[in-house]
Amino acid sequence: MEAKLIVKGIVYNQRLGKILLVQRSKDDPSGPNTWENPGGKLEPGETPQEGALREIMEETGITDITIDRIAYLTLMDGERPALLIVYLCRTAVSEVTISDEHQAYIWADEAKCRELLPDSIIRDLEENHVMELITGA
Repeated sequence: MEAKLIVKGIVYNQRLGKILLVQRSKDDPSGPNTWENPGGKLEPGETPQEGALREIMEETGITDITIDRIAYLTLMDGERPALLIVYLCRTAVSEVTISDEHQAYIWADEAKCRELLPDSIIRDLEENHVMELITGA
């Protein structure tokens, strides 16, 4: 069985000290109303970095993004397994224009991330030292 490849961007705004979360639309078939980091599937011929930048731009309107490093890799189980590549990205932009795929966004501090994100994502953020960005640890 072939796994699909998904890229995500943890978009960190150093001036705000927060990361960007987007809320899936209420009609989304794979997780309506859930909060996540921007991202999606690679298009043919794209590198993972190119795909992450494109997805962030399409979903948030932010074009001034720097990819620092891979934050973590994880395998998501399901009908068709998915390899998730999550990049740590930085921006100074705070204005967001969400796509039709989403209904809301928030620049989230640690408490808001813990409130809105699923436990599995919080564990990944902690295990890979991403939460330290917004906790100041």
